[in-house]
Amino acid sequence: MFRLGLGWQPHPGMLALARRPVHELARATGATVGIFVLREGRALTAAAVPGEWESFAPMRAGMTFPWTTAAGKVLVAGAPPELPVDPPSRTWTREAAGIREAGVAVDRQEVAEGVCCVAVPLHGQRGTAVAALCALVDPSQPLSSLTASVMRTGRVIGAAMQGRPGR
Repeated sequence: MFRLGLGWQPHPGMLALARRPVHELARATGATVGIFVLREGRALTAAAVPGEWESFAPMRAGMTFPWTTAAGKVLVAGAPPELPVDPPSRTWTREAAGIREAGVAVDRQEVAEGVCCVAVPLHGQRGTAVAALCALVDPSQPLSSLTASVMRTGRVIGAAMQGRPGR
């Protein structure tokens, strides 16, 4: 059952399609990179590639994090409103609208001191977010260039998942 569970994916072949772009993103940025899905109101790591700060912020497949991480926010912002999550803050509606509009969520040491994250949704065949691509770095790294890299990689993976050539 454990092996069967490890093979579960929200989109057929998603992890295979994402493998190369995720490794390239980790290599190019030094970030620890992961693919996340929502599971029981938490961000579940479906796959991870260690980066330069792996020892400080380890990430492995099967680990869960609060939905308030950048990856979780991207997924909850695009999910149906009845999704069961911990009570959101009073400003969540506005923040979620901003995430959907920008197509990215950023966490500047909000969940864990010394860890910054950038996450984008990965869209499946119907255009709905089925997973999130997230990159973790230490706070000394410029998030603007990381954001651009994560968004570009997210578009490549999303295009592959939708059966289109990458952009």
